[in-house]
Amino acid sequence: MTGNRVRRRVILAGALLLAGTLFSPLLPPALILPASLLWYLALAVLAHAAYRILRARLAPRVALALVALAIALPLGLTALRPAPTPALLLPCPRNYGWLPAWLLRSSPLASLRFEVAGVRARLCYGRPAARGRRMLGGSRVPFGRLWRTGANEPTTLIATDTLELAGIVVPPGRTALYTIPGPESWEVILTAATSQWGIESEYRAEVRARERGRAILRSEHGDFVERLRFEVEPDAGGKSAAVDLVLAWETTRLRIPLRRLSR
Repeated sequence: MTGNRVRRRVILAGALLLAGTLFSPLLPPALILPASLLWYLALAVLAHAAYRILRARLAPRVALALVALAIALPLGLTALRPAPTPALLLPCPRNYGWLPAWLLRSSPLASLRFEVAGVRARLCYGRPAARGRRMLGGSRVPFGRLWRTGANEPTTLIATDTLELAGIVVPPGRTALYTIPGPESWEVILTAATSQWGIESEYRAEVRARERGRAILRSEHGDFVERLRFEVEPDAGGKSAAVDLVLAWETTRLRIPLRRLSR
């Protein structure tokens, strides 16, 4: 394989990998699987080309080890479950025990970092889009039924110290956020189980057994938001040691109070 041919393959494969990552949120769900297969094919081509380039300068075993490390490192960093402080710096975790975790995502993974009276925290969640459909209160996210409050893995709060969310004590570490939406009020559910896939059918007895608590909150109305997002705003009651974690999707707003517990 000539040098020019190798370079062309590297450029083409790299472009396909980048395009898959950037544009998968625009794809309809039916195209995610074939797009993922093409993405992995591009990854294999890029890995083979990188090996050929490195082998021209290094021993074959060293070249193979470097290529393997380049592929394994991102997987390792997103599969780790470290302590809360380093988890704030690493990429959001993925639950690789589930097949969908290996596919491109039409609902991209998002990360929201914030502080609550000096307690550092982070929210990891998938961002589904309405795409012309009625989601909240429709067939996709019906009122009165459990919802993962996002997409893919469970929406997960990581905190470095003890917080109180909607009156529920949240110890340091990871806590998954589920909800039961309603037209005027929502039930917020917190569980210590975070390694399951987020789809509601996986909220089984072992997940329920690890619940930290439940709370009822009233929802509000606002401007239309196409893709689910979470934001942090100052506490509506003016408390300096508290913030509101605000869920915004379609015309619904849900303010979830968060405060640091006094020692």
